[in-house]
Amino acid sequence: MEDIKKYQKAEKLKKWRDQVEPTPWYYDGLENLCNRLHPQNQLLKVTDIEQLSRDTKLFRLVSVKPKQLLAPFRAGQYIGFTIEINNVRTSRPYSLVSSPNQLAYYELGIKKKEGGFVSPYLFENTKVGDIIEATEPMGNLYYNRLFHGKNLVFIAGGSGCTPFISMLRDISERDLPLNVWMLFGCLTEEDILFRNVLKDIQKRRSYIKVVNILSEAGSEWTGESGFITKDKILKVIGSIEKKFFYIVGNRPMYHFVLDELKELGVPQHRIAHEAFGVPDDITQIMGWPVEIDTSKKIQITIDFRRYGKIEQKVIEASCTEPILNSLERAELKELEIKSGCRSGECALCRTKLVFGKIFIPPEVTTREADKNYNFIHPCISYPITDIHLNLNET
Repeated sequence: MEDIKKYQKAEKLKKWRDQVEPTPWYYDGLENLCNRLHPQNQLLKVTDIEQLSRDTKLFRLVSVKPKQLLAPFRAGQYIGFTIEINNVRTSRPYSLVSSPNQLAYYELGIKKKEGGFVSPYLFENTKVGDIIEATEPMGNLYYNRLFHGKNLVFIAGGSGCTPFISMLRDISERDLPLNVWMLFGCLTEEDILFRNVLKDIQKRRSYIKVVNILSEAGSEWTGESGFITKDKILKVIGSIEKKFFYIVGNRPMYHFVLDELKELGVPQHRIAHEAFGVPDDITQIMGWPVEIDTSKKIQITIDFRRYGKIEQKVIEASCTEPILNSLERAELKELEIKSGCRSGECALCRTKLVFGKIFIPPEVTTREADKNYNFIHPCISYPITDIHLNLNET
């Protein structure tokens, strides 16, 4: 009797196995989906370059590999370019201006920063056909329907309009039930980027209103002029009630507009802004230790792994530039640290600080876990004493 029961059970299992569809050869579970959404890097080819203004160009890029599609993104996000200039391998983030509703190409509006390192190189040397290594799309400046509501105010300064161009394209194309006001501050009329794009969107979508405000307006300009003050904000949007504000621009512009919004009574949780990036002059940032002799060189000791062995290297650095910049100039492949935002936001570059003191701009947020275990973001950290880093701990 026991043997009969075993036989019947075996027959049931065999029948169940036979009914199961065989796993196809191409099935890889979620691995392909994860690589599609979060590729370790993307190789992009420049297909078009357009001059937008005297100091800004539009770059269109496609995937180098036809079978490797571009990673999807949310309107308002950015990608990081990894560029090698004079043997220095470094990265910089640039906002996507193309629509997230198509992934045939990415478009980015890149402004040439005077005294910069990467943007002047891209502006003057990049040509159609060039291959550029990029990160996956990153960043937290995007519309969240659960928390941001249906009345949005975009406040942009100069090239800070780029994430908003992508957001407006997305809102317009999907005809989302929103009300959007955009206050776009520029120096002169010639500096108004994507002017035709904005005109076309306003023409087709009555719930989107764009107001250009020029700080150095010419005599023929009939629109708004001056700075983006609380009076101008109220003139455009009517009231602050039930509205969510986004600010993108340089540090002075952000702090000026933030003070204006505070005077209007806008609470901090109704304001979002894009990460600032590296300050032009860290010594002018609030909290900088003025007793520091900025001419004195700092020593950075780095533990790293090469050919399976732990080695150590000591380099000289300046206290007035981020630690990551100094490591990149060391021109040693084993010292390369991944980075994306260059603002301390993405955490790709988190590194173990063994000892030493650093300065971090006050607006940069650090996770409690990183603070507790002494991890730093070298892209936005400045050495104010000799420091020791361990690249083997992550």
